[in-house]
Amino acid sequence: MTPATATHWLDRHREQLLAFAARLIATPSPNPPGDERAVVHEIVTEMHNLGLSDTEIAAKVPERPNLIYRLRGGKTGPVLMLCGHSDTKPVGQRGEWRTDPFEPVIHDGKLYGLGATDMKGAVAAMVYATAALRQSAGELAGDLLLVIDADEERSMKFGAEYLAGEYGLRADVALLGEPSGIAGPEFEFLHLVSRGVACFKVRVHGTQTHSSLTDRLSAVNANQLLAEVITRMQRELQLTFRPHPLCSAPTINLAVQVEGGVGYGVCPGVAEFQSDIRTLPGMTRAQVEDDLEKCLNGIRRYHPRLRVELQFEELPLGWIAPTEVSADHPLVPALLRSAEEVLGRRPTLSAFPGGSDAAKFQGLAGIPTIPSFGPGWLNLAHGPNECVGVAAILQAAHIYVRAAATFLA
Repeated sequence: MTPATATHWLDRHREQLLAFAARLIATPSPNPPGDERAVVHEIVTEMHNLGLSDTEIAAKVPERPNLIYRLRGGKTGPVLMLCGHSDTKPVGQRGEWRTDPFEPVIHDGKLYGLGATDMKGAVAAMVYATAALRQSAGELAGDLLLVIDADEERSMKFGAEYLAGEYGLRADVALLGEPSGIAGPEFEFLHLVSRGVACFKVRVHGTQTHSSLTDRLSAVNANQLLAEVITRMQRELQLTFRPHPLCSAPTINLAVQVEGGVGYGVCPGVAEFQSDIRTLPGMTRAQVEDDLEKCLNGIRRYHPRLRVELQFEELPLGWIAPTEVSADHPLVPALLRSAEEVLGRRPTLSAFPGGSDAAKFQGLAGIPTIPSFGPGWLNLAHGPNECVGVAAILQAAHIYVRAAATFLA
């Protein structure tokens, strides 16, 4: 049962919620360089104004604070964690923005600004959902744990990894507010799988020499060979995996960055490209590495002079394991029912295309973590003109309230 007082409270505070989301966007927290103190101060101030005063700051280093608040229910029961991250990607191509990325603007029902969809809109909704549930906390059988963590957009070392490991964060289940729309409406999907990430480099060696002599001497152009390696890997790489019901195959991104050569007058002696693979549950780093080496060995057989090396990045980029939550988990039907009540439709169960904090909360702390159900569109994250639906921010708060009240009934 959803406490009517909580939903009515949200409706009365609609404008305050939207203003809070705008202030979060106006408070820069790009990562890198990584410093969430200002935006966390904004969140703490708002929470204190809402009566959520018993906040805790947990930080591995002072400039990377994680905010934790526990709303205690009137009866014993499980702990439900609502989690959002406070950092964003850097602005990037500022000239491509139609508005100032740090000046929130509402246009055609959307709130524009850096971090709007990833994920300051969801953070604002979670804070206000917690404040709304406080109005009837005595009815909850269990606790609501609100976590706003740092460093999701880079290493997770100062955020989810620190909280799941050194800090010792514990909960029975977690919900991340990552944007769950892609090509359709907001709340298009309820993502139960957080795909893993494997990042690696392929380096090709050639002959660095004076470019005027390449027609007389036996020189190997590393850049030309690199292009052939990329083309053949794109055609021949076969990964070992079992299709998942929510995601049929991993995603291979070869040559996301390419480097090679010195410049005019020099035959390039070394070139490399970086790649990432988005993995499915059941895939392992050892198997992925074996599949890559098999592919490169096939290319080597056709080019006896080819010197090519595979190098995985240092952790965590080298391997972030995939996670999943069963569709039978009690929080899943609670979210589906709540979404249907608020949106008039049920989202489709799916796999979150990217990685998420679920890798640490579930992988390290053993907390089943739903990686994405929040306002916004994933395809707008990490790019210019990021935005989130104004109505979706309020809808998110209502969904979180209803789902929490149902799960903690």
